[in-house]
Amino acid sequence: MRIIAIANQKGGCGKTTTAINLSAALASTGRRTLLVDCDPQSHATMGLNIKPSELENSMYNVITPKHDEYLPLEEILISIKENLDLAPSSVILSAVEQELSGLDGREDRLLKGLQPLKAAYDYIILDCPPSIGLLCFNALRACEEVIIPIEMSLFSLRGVSKLMELVLLLKDKLDHNIQSRALITMYDYRTRYARRVLEKVKDEFGENVFETVIRYNIRLRETVDFGLPISDYDKHALGSRDYEDLAGEVIGAEAAAHAHQNHPAVETAREIMHKTGNYLNAVAHAPLREIPSGDTDESDTAAFSSSYAHMIQALAAEPVALTSDDDPDEKFLLAGLDQNR
Repeated sequence: MRIIAIANQKGGCGKTTTAINLSAALASTGRRTLLVDCDPQSHATMGLNIKPSELENSMYNVITPKHDEYLPLEEILISIKENLDLAPSSVILSAVEQELSGLDGREDRLLKGLQPLKAAYDYIILDCPPSIGLLCFNALRACEEVIIPIEMSLFSLRGVSKLMELVLLLKDKLDHNIQSRALITMYDYRTRYARRVLEKVKDEFGENVFETVIRYNIRLRETVDFGLPISDYDKHALGSRDYEDLAGEVIGAEAAAHAHQNHPAVETAREIMHKTGNYLNAVAHAPLREIPSGDTDESDTAAFSSSYAHMIQALAAEPVALTSDDDPDEKFLLAGLDQNR
């Protein structure tokens, strides 16, 4: 049985989307899967068409310090579909941070709640809140692996850096090892520039990033309105295929982990932290460029995307080669790779 947290300090980078759809994809392969909503915003719960306001009990009742309200986790489970169960959340979970403050063993509440269920599931997926607080700490303490969704923005990568600090702290203070791996989400596959950036990022991050990339797909957003995983909403959508591929890669990683036991989890965390640190440092010291005059979509797009150049400058030793079929905007953005060579 594997416990995997989906975490990043930044919101809006695809954590809950990944938690829901990875869980559903794993379940479709016959793996018994439990999705645990550790976020008081309850997005994973609502994303599976469960209304938090109608719940009698939720994750709050599992990890609350109030003995008269404590419940075993199995008593709050909701069956979503074959091989997929949900441990739902509600807004009252936000109170648990204050209620557990100062109590001994507060970081182990979720771990203890999950222990009786280890034999019942092949995978337990933890959807973390977009913050580095006690709930996220509980999820990292309970898991052996963390998937970090990133959408290549400055804030997303800063969230990765903060999360890696917490992973290293858990190793240092509690001798708890967590295998960390980044997942590229909301990738715009339609541009040549984005494809070249992706190639460079994969080259530099290597085994610390999933080969699978979650492409930008409007169907993934539509699923929220229907309370369905993408595989049930539109199994032919790009998002459905991407999460099927991710599930296959997650399943395959179990065998790969045995082949790479000589590469400790703490070293992986340090490598990811180093790579993201390079990017953040490059952006912090990059000179501001003048934005072209005018208010056309092309100018706005160039201004929005230009931070990619600084990231690749930090990650790659050589710039991406320009070809004759590049359009002017792409040439302008990629020219940043030649700076400070």
